[in-house]
Amino acid sequence: MHIIQVIIEYLKMLISKRRLIHAISYEGILLVIIAIALSFIFDMPMDVTGTLGVFMAVVSVFWNMIFNHYFEKIEHKYNWERTIPVRILHAIGFEGGLLIATVPMIAYMLQMSVIDALILDIGLTLCILVYTFIFQWCYDHIEDKFFPDAKAASLH
Repeated sequence: MHIIQVIIEYLKMLISKRRLIHAISYEGILLVIIAIALSFIFDMPMDVTGTLGVFMAVVSVFWNMIFNHYFEKIEHKYNWERTIPVRILHAIGFEGGLLIATVPMIAYMLQMSVIDALILDIGLTLCILVYTFIFQWCYDHIEDKFFPDAKAASLH
């Protein structure tokens, strides 16, 4: 029972309201973009591409919260400012880690080889890198303007 309590406390620490809002807004917008784009590109029904998008989003939401938790700790430790190079580093790290989990899902759902799924996922990742950068940049500015104390409060 003790180990379960430790895990629950750790999850409470990771999942702040701020991180949850961030992850859900990021994934919600991206889900719509991916479902429509894959349906159009592969001439597949939106229920297939949408389901794939939902599965990828669920994995990504958990990865997003964990990755951002540790990324922000590193930012805080080294007193990084959210400059363009830091945001580029963030986007590459986030998408690189996510790639490992999504290739098998793509291969299965779209009935393609792992190599084809890897190529597709790399293509998606390159597009999502741009999306991630734009989303994060906008999110930072919105948060700074409307919720200036939110970041500091979530680091404690």
